[in-house]
Amino acid sequence: MNDPTSNIGSVLKRVRFERRLTLEEASKLTEVSKAMLGQIERGESNPTISILWKISTGLKISFSEILGSETNNFEAISIDSIKPVYESDGKMILYDVFPFNPISGFEYFYIKLLPGAKHISTPHQNSAEEYVVVTKGTVVITVEEQTFELTAPSALKFKANREHSYSNPYDIEAVFQNIVKY
Repeated sequence: MNDPTSNIGSVLKRVRFERRLTLEEASKLTEVSKAMLGQIERGESNPTISILWKISTGLKISFSEILGSETNNFEAISIDSIKPVYESDGKMILYDVFPFNPISGFEYFYIKLLPGAKHISTPHQNSAEEYVVVTKGTVVITVEEQTFELTAPSALKFKANREHSYSNPYDIEAVFQNIVKY
């Protein structure tokens, strides 16, 4: 297994150079001393998790990127090749395009609502927000007592720790993208 800290220095140096930041400027942004940043870049210091969080937060890069676990690999996904999950008497067809990943902190679904579909979702206690983007038709979303009728193209963001539902009371299929952020 590769040591995830082995690339930290080169990632830090690359990001700093791409942004044309001096060590002093990077130090101000990250609240990590200039000397420590220099040692990390040269591979002379193995930073703590706390230092890594300061660097990733200050430079506005993901924690996985600072660890060098971001890759340049690309994966093209055909939605039709994903085995769907059928809910609500088969009228809600859910494709888990990007399953939950603890590094990214989200999962992404492509969802079709056939005419007459209604799905009630219990509150997600471990998630912070849901983002819904309607790309075809009209989706009616109810969050607690509030109802939103979203006709494509439109979007809604809400706290996912509340009871919510999705429905399609119309005669044409509706499609929406759903991101659940944890």
